[in-house]
Amino acid sequence: MEEIYGSSGKLEELKVSGMTDTQIFYESLRDEGFTPERILGAKEKLLPFFKKQMMEVIGKSETPYVIKPGVREILEATAIDSQFLNALLTGNLSVAAKIKLDYFGLWKYFENAPNIFGELSHDRRELGKKAVVIIDEFLGAKLKPDQFIVIGDTPNDIAAARAFGAKMLSVATGKNHPKEQLLQYKPDIIIDDLSDTKKVLHILETL
Repeated sequence: MEEIYGSSGKLEELKVSGMTDTQIFYESLRDEGFTPERILGAKEKLLPFFKKQMMEVIGKSETPYVIKPGVREILEATAIDSQFLNALLTGNLSVAAKIKLDYFGLWKYFENAPNIFGELSHDRRELGKKAVVIIDEFLGAKLKPDQFIVIGDTPNDIAAARAFGAKMLSVATGKNHPKEQLLQYKPDIIIDDLSDTKKVLHILETL
């Protein structure tokens, strides 16, 4: 942030869980006069620099990420099932999302998908609305809102789903958002994790 925007603002004061990457920048810097447009306007410089810095941090850590139970299995199952289309709806910048998924060999499930990344908007709810447009264009069809299913582990994911009428499958694997808290936001379904592939597939088919 200091390299791209000249300041990190009040970053140290924020609780960033569930925020988009660009929302983190904006919330940190808005008291210094930064607008979302100014934050997003720097993406041509931001993305390669963010990637470089992230790779350096990962290189210094033995276990920078942990894959949650059942993630690989459900991606494998839905990838070969024609009734599903996997796509990312993430607040991560595109370079960050690719790095994280590449670490586990999971990027292959999304590399040709109509993905939605954090550099499209600082607001996760707006990312949800953009997902409809991008996926409809990709498919050459107009899907109903309830044909979309958002899977996530934060209240902000639920807000994103509700913003465009999608179904919401909450997964209580986030360290900052236990099951009891997620239930307060009324997801359509909540499960502890994705470890039971058969159960998750049934939920996705019937939700």
